[in-house]
Amino acid sequence: MLVEWSKDIEIGVDFVDADHKVLINLLNQINDCVEQNEESTVVGSVLDALVEYTKFHFIREEKMLESCGYADIAAHKEIHQDLSQQVYKIYADYQNIPWTINPEDILDFLKSWLVDHIMGHDFAYREACVGNANAATIAKDVQFFENHLQAPFSDWASLNIMLVDDNPNFRKLIHTLLKAIGVRHLHMVDNANDGIAKLSQRPADVVLCDMVMDGMSGIDFARQVQSMELSTRVVMMTGYSSNEMRDRSSGLGISDFLEKPIRAQSLLDTIARAASVAA
Repeated sequence: MLVEWSKDIEIGVDFVDADHKVLINLLNQINDCVEQNEESTVVGSVLDALVEYTKFHFIREEKMLESCGYADIAAHKEIHQDLSQQVYKIYADYQNIPWTINPEDILDFLKSWLVDHIMGHDFAYREACVGNANAATIAKDVQFFENHLQAPFSDWASLNIMLVDDNPNFRKLIHTLLKAIGVRHLHMVDNANDGIAKLSQRPADVVLCDMVMDGMSGIDFARQVQSMELSTRVVMMTGYSSNEMRDRSSGLGISDFLEKPIRAQSLLDTIARAASVAA
């Protein structure tokens, strides 16, 4: 683990501290992936989540600073822009040269963001923003759905989601993202047989299932779910082309497909569509 959360870096604004915990989790997950020589689809998914959540957090924080009338907001925005460029460069470099990532880049970003930014620049706005409930509410209204084409799904807290995937690093990523947006009922299993057993006891609203797993495949899993006549919507995750997989799995009642590496916003958008249909 690169770093653990501690009281020493708490700002005192709930959503800001929650966002910082998510970003620390993602940085630690990238470190784990590098150390374990993880497959590129997983590393790419975590890096994308880091880029997207960094951008999301900075937008929310800037909304709060504007609402608080923070005097140094222009300088703070410039710092956000520099940090965004740092993390995007890590992501772009990985896309250009798959299978490689420089751990020093992650450590440098962590130092710049955690030590210099949070403990320096973010601490500077505490007096202006801590306790300003109206500013926090305005910031928290910002959605993690940029360029969303439909009304955002809002009832994440009551949604029952199951993840079926045999990769522990991918499960950790999905757990981080879904918990960050307020999902309370998330059940994770590492094989399709356990997924079927749990669904027979308690059906989920949406199931995210990997296509290729040891034992029962995602296709066979979807076939069994269909035979159970549940209202559960199955979203298949695959490293293959989603169009190709639609053809191969036609007639199995699969709600949607996600290509790996996944994009965080595409993940949430797909779940929202499936949940809306299930409702």
